[in-house]
Amino acid sequence: MIAAIRGRLAARGSDFVVVEIGGLSLRVSAPTNVISEAGAIGDEVRLHTHLYVREDQLALYGFLDPAQLSLFEVLLGVSGIGPKGVLGILSAAPVETLHAAIAEGNTDMLTSVPGIGKKTAARLVIELKGKLDIAAFVGGTSSAAGEPPSLYREAMDALTGLGYTASEARNALQGLPSGEGAPHTTEDAVLYALRRLSSQ
Repeated sequence: MIAAIRGRLAARGSDFVVVEIGGLSLRVSAPTNVISEAGAIGDEVRLHTHLYVREDQLALYGFLDPAQLSLFEVLLGVSGIGPKGVLGILSAAPVETLHAAIAEGNTDMLTSVPGIGKKTAARLVIELKGKLDIAAFVGGTSSAAGEPPSLYREAMDALTGLGYTASEARNALQGLPSGEGAPHTTEDAVLYALRRLSSQ
């Protein structure tokens, strides 16, 4: 695992920089703000990196701070979003803004990113709400008064919001574990349903 690199900035492109380390030149894909803030050609640059390994691809992604790298790795874990899509998201707004959009369920902001549609934006919100430490970025708000809907109903609403029909949502939620294995949050129930839908 390559955690970070430091070397001379040799070149930059629309979505990458080239960093020279000794006699080695590394092409590092990066968000637009990293490319613009990396410095002048010839300057020393240090990037926190993620090595992306697949059978047909070996790529290095670089970031100026650990928070951006951490968010990249979390976003990369969302089904249906590849590294190029994640770079597009990180290029669209600062980390704090993205945290807030996910915490508030602001899919309009997320769909403003090229290549991110309504379903993908909704999936980002559902899958990441429980994974991101949003407390430092977004003030907590109390829930609306009154009896909250059941977990099952909330999961149904979330799935139909993703574009699935009520019938598809009901079928996906069939067999939802109960007892000790029961989901504790709506997000858990929706993830259970999405796994069943993706396997069909």
